[in-house]
Amino acid sequence: MRQVRFLLAAAFAMTAISAHAAWPDDRPIEVYVGFAAGGGTDLLARAMTPFLQKHLGGKARIVVVNKPGASGEIAYSALSRAAADGYTIGIVSTPSLLTIPIQRKPKYDPASIVPLARVIDDPTMFVVAGDSKLASMADLVKQLKANPEGLSMGSNGIGTNGHMAALALQQATGARVNHIPFAGTSQTKTSLLGHHIDVMAMSTTEFTEADRASKDVKLLAQLGNERRPGLVADVPTAREQKLDITISSERGFAAPRGLPPEIAKRLQDAIEATTKDPEFLARAVNEARGISYLSGAAWTQHMATQRGKFESLWKIASTK
Repeated sequence: MRQVRFLLAAAFAMTAISAHAAWPDDRPIEVYVGFAAGGGTDLLARAMTPFLQKHLGGKARIVVVNKPGASGEIAYSALSRAAADGYTIGIVSTPSLLTIPIQRKPKYDPASIVPLARVIDDPTMFVVAGDSKLASMADLVKQLKANPEGLSMGSNGIGTNGHMAALALQQATGARVNHIPFAGTSQTKTSLLGHHIDVMAMSTTEFTEADRASKDVKLLAQLGNERRPGLVADVPTAREQKLDITISSERGFAAPRGLPPEIAKRLQDAIEATTKDPEFLARAVNEARGISYLSGAAWTQHMATQRGKFESLWKIASTK
């Protein structure tokens, strides 16, 4: 009996080794994206995919799978339930990854999702339609205080960087903000251009070259600690306009807990190599402006320091 158990254990071990040896060439790797096509998270995934395939080598194939809704929770839940075999990874975003458990009991165990690497640190911006009478943060605050809740601000969902930016504006000014959540940035922008909302909060890298050339939108402020060269260096920060608001969207890759260390390392190495790949940086112009690589361990530690900030902002939402 003991010999049978030994043989079975050996067989299972050999099967696992064989599966690991075949990865990632035997079937596609799926990348779950928790937001609609056209937003910053989706664009990052699609821009990086060819280069991740390149740096994984062999016959690696990567497919982006959009699972929008619930500020990313649908995708995070699916990722947490996926097999930890390297064939399912996801792009996760903060604040949403951190704020969902603050808002409510999530449909997944937060500890079941393990960061592989941060790729982007992307300041949020306040944007208005090109024909808006608002031209500065001072104009925005004045209108907010004159007509509480009369000004609507759209974002890419509850608990996202856009929502946190709206709450931070409320915290800094004491003025109520009528926050309108959408399923993604592209829908929010459509609503802004249709004059259904007054302001939108969006990530800097989502502001495309076409937006820069267009007169349909204009920027009021970026919410970084300082102006970022290569992003929108001509747009003043909120701090420069006497409002202490700093909110960014951090995006990177994560995997289900239990991923074999050798697969995790190959994925991390491919992600880091992509962020340094000259061809990727030349092609993905918008995404390249926000590159700020952190290893999975370093990003996990950084997230722990960010959680308290988001908890404080969420208290504002819960008292509305």
